[in-house]
Amino acid sequence: MATSNPQTPVRGGMLNDGNELWNMYLDEVKEDDKQIVEAWKDGSDGILTFIGLFSTIVAAFIIEFYKKLSPDSGSQTVALLGQISQQLANSTNGTFSITANQPSPSSASMIWANAMWLMSLVYSLASGLIVMLLQQWARRYVEMPNVPNKPNHRARVRWFLFLGTKPYQMRIVSLAAYSLLHISVILFFAGLVIAFHTINKNVAIVVDYSVGFFGLAYIILTILPLLDFGCPYRTPFSNILWYTSHAILSSAALGLRWSLEQLHGCLVLPGLDGGWLESLENAFKTHWRYFTDGPRKSIIDSGISMQGDVDHKMVTDVFNRLALRDESKFRKFAASIPRERVLDLLRPNESGNIVVREPLRILLQSCAVGTSVAGHEEDVRKRSLLVCLDTINHIAKAPIGPDLNYALVNFANIGIMRALWDESDTAIRVTSRSICALLARQVFRGPFEEPQLRWLHEITGEPSDAIYNADDGTRNYMNLKSFVYGVFSIQVDDLQPEDAMSFKETLKILLDVGNANAWGLDTNFQNRLSEEVVRIQQDDPDGSRDVVDKLRVVFPFLPADPFPTPHAVYY
Repeated sequence: MATSNPQTPVRGGMLNDGNELWNMYLDEVKEDDKQIVEAWKDGSDGILTFIGLFSTIVAAFIIEFYKKLSPDSGSQTVALLGQISQQLANSTNGTFSITANQPSPSSASMIWANAMWLMSLVYSLASGLIVMLLQQWARRYVEMPNVPNKPNHRARVRWFLFLGTKPYQMRIVSLAAYSLLHISVILFFAGLVIAFHTINKNVAIVVDYSVGFFGLAYIILTILPLLDFGCPYRTPFSNILWYTSHAILSSAALGLRWSLEQLHGCLVLPGLDGGWLESLENAFKTHWRYFTDGPRKSIIDSGISMQGDVDHKMVTDVFNRLALRDESKFRKFAASIPRERVLDLLRPNESGNIVVREPLRILLQSCAVGTSVAGHEEDVRKRSLLVCLDTINHIAKAPIGPDLNYALVNFANIGIMRALWDESDTAIRVTSRSICALLARQVFRGPFEEPQLRWLHEITGEPSDAIYNADDGTRNYMNLKSFVYGVFSIQVDDLQPEDAMSFKETLKILLDVGNANAWGLDTNFQNRLSEEVVRIQQDDPDGSRDVVDKLRVVFPFLPADPFPTPHAVYY
């Protein structure tokens, strides 16, 4: 069993030390965070300047034309004096009458114009408020991770804030600010056209043509991306129009084929079907426990505490990017993982997220994916695999016990063997696949996977059905044969000295995992393995000696060397 860790991992994280690891993580994501913040604040300073000038102009129009909505006191005085004069004249003639002369109410056009300008002012101010909030949120996103003293806590805070940006769609909030500003300008122009039609027809015609020209151009810019997907011109309403039209056309095409059951299935929330009340109660209890147990925490710390897999996700995130982007950083990052925490990295997690349940398997697979990408040169493919094996090398040195060493081999088998299936027949691919197939099959006796079946068919020449239906001893023999073939096919001259040394060290560690008792080899397999080794030694005494010596250490039942001559140890 594995030895106990010096420190017990707390909820909310897997790695509570390893400052170098978390400092590298923070350095790696710094550029990404900068791009995220820039996307939020894109042109925000210029927008605020425009909003300030635009709001001033709209306010000036409102102040001027708002007077037309209420009776003019000067006009009322003139009308009242005229009425008094008329009454005096009538009294001289012996007649006396009072004629009501109320000022005419404001026209409907002027009311609409002022209403549009007021809405325009409100929307422009709301847009400015959203932009200022975005700037505040961006500063918080950058500054909050720098508050804690410890690098591991800073990394968790950063990851927690980053996760919050996805479900809440910060870019949509930014788009809303732009959309409100566009609506505000449109309302202002509409009010301008209506207002001048009540004042002067000639001026109104000039305004109509000017606003109509720019309005038509705006409509074209909105619709054009829907007609030509490659058009770079668009407005905030282009996407809205696209999704709206798509929804309408899709609904029309479906018609009555949508049944009530299908619609109900789309609306039922996952996890709440059936016992939704119990699920809701459990969620409430979970939140309540984290907010009431122990010392009082901030919102950030409470949120981090509720994510027990946060460190797994952070490490996986960096591995996925560095494995294909920067070899030197990837090696350094792998070497910075604290060995006393390797146990947590290897042990499957109970979370439903596959990246969290089997972190190392996903990391190795993401590392090896780069070697099978079309267009990669052969040296790039070799280096990528060597980096991946070097990572196994480092992790395997930790004092984790034989049981988790076996888990390491299984992860290597799944992560590397699947990802490296391609048409090239490089020595590194052959050897690594052979080792993984042999060790994982012997230790775990798990399902016989399709990639392994294809590999054994290629190496042994046996039909796939025969391999699949063979007994364990026969398949183990085939695995061993592929392993021996792979080891003998490696050409050290193709590798740089430091890469060759790293590769040999990795082979040595993987071979050290096995022993005769743990493998549970039957007599039939032992005899066939011994025959294969003797045949190899007879065919190539000098070239096979190093590998056979190592096999003899792992499998003590192998026969003695029939050609005992001094030779340097391979490893």
